[in-house]
Amino acid sequence: MVVEKASTPKNGRPRAVTLDAILDAATELADDQGLDAVSFRALAERLGVSPMAIHRTTGGIDALQHALVSRIVGEVTRSVDWPKDWQGIVRLFADTLHDLLMRHPVILEAHRRSSLVGPGADDVAYRVVAALRSAGLDEEAAAYAYGTLHDFVTGHVAIRLGRGDLELHHLPPERRAASVFADHHDYDRRFSFGLDFVIGGIAAAAATPVSPEEQR
Repeated sequence: MVVEKASTPKNGRPRAVTLDAILDAATELADDQGLDAVSFRALAERLGVSPMAIHRTTGGIDALQHALVSRIVGEVTRSVDWPKDWQGIVRLFADTLHDLLMRHPVILEAHRRSSLVGPGADDVAYRVVAALRSAGLDEEAAAYAYGTLHDFVTGHVAIRLGRGDLELHHLPPERRAASVFADHHDYDRRFSFGLDFVIGGIAAAAATPVSPEEQR
């Protein structure tokens, strides 16, 4: 992404900068170097303005980070075209969350610190839970099934981003040969298989509800 610098000052006035320009630069910086790398000074250097100009436009570093996450999440939630069937909703949610976190690692980092914020974020969660209820799960089971699905996606992405796609190739030959993934190390297929297993498990649980006694 190429970030345009702020306009040239006129009549000795300080350079002005738009919030969109700041958020573009902050997103690129955070995805590359992490959320803590987003500072007024770093953004000022990228945009050719003073740190105070960044502060005036954003209202502070906490507000900036909140706006950054909210904008990215909101752009995604507004673009989703939900199917009607529960499995389609669950699968689309998982795929969309996976792609969001892979494309913007800053969202995963922010999510480790607190719940995701952004227009429609809570609506998405409730939509998925409602889909799970329509599959036949009770209220508690649907909430935990959503949590299982969510944790599967975020955990998968966290490992993939942390280790890298070529993780296995960096191991010593003897360690690589001993790995259970020696012949099956494809993160995309790993995610696809895992999602199938999660959805299959949900379907099986909905078809054969477990009694409270069996849960204990």
